[in-house]
Amino acid sequence: MTVWDNMGEFFDGLARDFRGWEGERVWGHNNLVVTATFGSGGHVHLNWTLRSGFLPGDWHGTVTTVIEAGEGMKAVAGGLREFLREE
Repeated sequence: MTVWDNMGEFFDGLARDFRGWEGERVWGHNNLVVTATFGSGGHVHLNWTLRSGFLPGDWHGTVTTVIEAGEGMKAVAGGLREFLREE
């Protein structure tokens, strides 16, 4: 078991639901949190937040990536599985 367990499943689920969903979907482990929302035009908005800790005053940074919900998300999920060696 690694810190990345279930991350591949999270992204596979986003790829399967290419028609969209309501609200946010969240995957996180310790200092990394990925929040996914389905946006207009068939795109998934992924907010990647990295934080130094959980106390007031600790730093954090967020980057947003926008990916096409169909084939684009499927490619990201496959690439992630390859990177994590979960093939």
